[in-house]
Amino acid sequence: MENKVITVSQLTGAVKEILESGFSDIALEGEISNFKAHSSGHLYFTLKDEGAQISAVMWKYRNHLNFKPVDGMKVIAQGSISVYPPQGKYQIDVTSMLPAGEGDLFLAYEALKKKLIAKGYFEEDIKKPLPRFPQSIGVATSPTGAAIQDVISTIRRRYKAAKIYFRPTLVQGDGAAEDIVKAIDELSRTPAEVLIIGRGGGSLEDLWCFNEEITIDAIYKCEKPIISAVGHETDFTLSDFAADVRAATPTAAAELVTPITADDVRDFLLTSVYKMSKSTNFVLSDLKQKLGLTSAEKASRRLHDKINFYNQGLDDSTINMQRILKGKFHSIKQKVESNTFICRSLNPQAPLEKGYAILKSNDRIIDNSKSLMKYKLIEIVRKNETVVAKVEGLKQDSLF
Repeated sequence: MENKVITVSQLTGAVKEILESGFSDIALEGEISNFKAHSSGHLYFTLKDEGAQISAVMWKYRNHLNFKPVDGMKVIAQGSISVYPPQGKYQIDVTSMLPAGEGDLFLAYEALKKKLIAKGYFEEDIKKPLPRFPQSIGVATSPTGAAIQDVISTIRRRYKAAKIYFRPTLVQGDGAAEDIVKAIDELSRTPAEVLIIGRGGGSLEDLWCFNEEITIDAIYKCEKPIISAVGHETDFTLSDFAADVRAATPTAAAELVTPITADDVRDFLLTSVYKMSKSTNFVLSDLKQKLGLTSAEKASRRLHDKINFYNQGLDDSTINMQRILKGKFHSIKQKVESNTFICRSLNPQAPLEKGYAILKSNDRIIDNSKSLMKYKLIEIVRKNETVVAKVEGLKQDSLF
């Protein structure tokens, strides 16, 4: 007997029905990672333990937490399982959440953070701007990790004119904080116009050298702008707060210090259009499937799910549009700066600003190939004055 052929949407709908009806009220204990508080007020994160992980979402209208969730925090989350069809994944819709306990490192992190905030180390008005077109870039990271390869390849691809000063640095374990301090000092004495310090992601313990006070103090006192590129997108260290700019990854830091290219803008726009078109098709397909169901109970449930679905889709679309607008702005800004530079370089009055003069006769510029002995009177035009001089003879000696 042949198996009945069904669509992916039908299969996902069947799985959704089974999971959501079978796990409607559960409590999960796990560690938070990849935490993101969206501008809409919704919270997105992952709950994990030693053997597995699950995506989680807490909608704005349920967010009545009396604590601030952060990566690495163990919590107990109450909620129900739901399925997000566009990505074919299941997640837990969290209705309430409590801390399950905070380790010594996290408590030390929070204590030092409060101390440095009180000292003014994280104030925005002391942040130094990044140079628009740096000719030299300093990098402090491990010589064996993927971070240095990502930084070098990104800079070489986007901005070949930049010179890289690389200082191999310990980024984990005993003595790492002291070595980072030395690296910042050494790179600050090179011609590098901006410094990148960082490494790939890791646990709170792995990244601890970027949370030590001597590291933060070195970043704060450095006279050159520093980009902190420690960990993945949701891993924050105290170095991130102290640095002039924070990048989610070492690759992102390399992109920040290099001018954006036209190819980057084009590729990003094409990818964004494709993703939005794909998301729209998913919505239409899901609506067609839902219209076939007629029971009052399922209709009520579909309405609730649809609201959550559109909330999550709206957040995704908002992020995509922000990236598109940012890319367009950088492209236009670069063109304006380039054209301004060209116009200034072509200005015939530019040499006068440097103290040079223009020689004229009868309001016509005297070409360098013509001898002044052919003229009786010449005009000497400077920035703030024009004088008439009489040519009386030729002086043979020359300084050049």
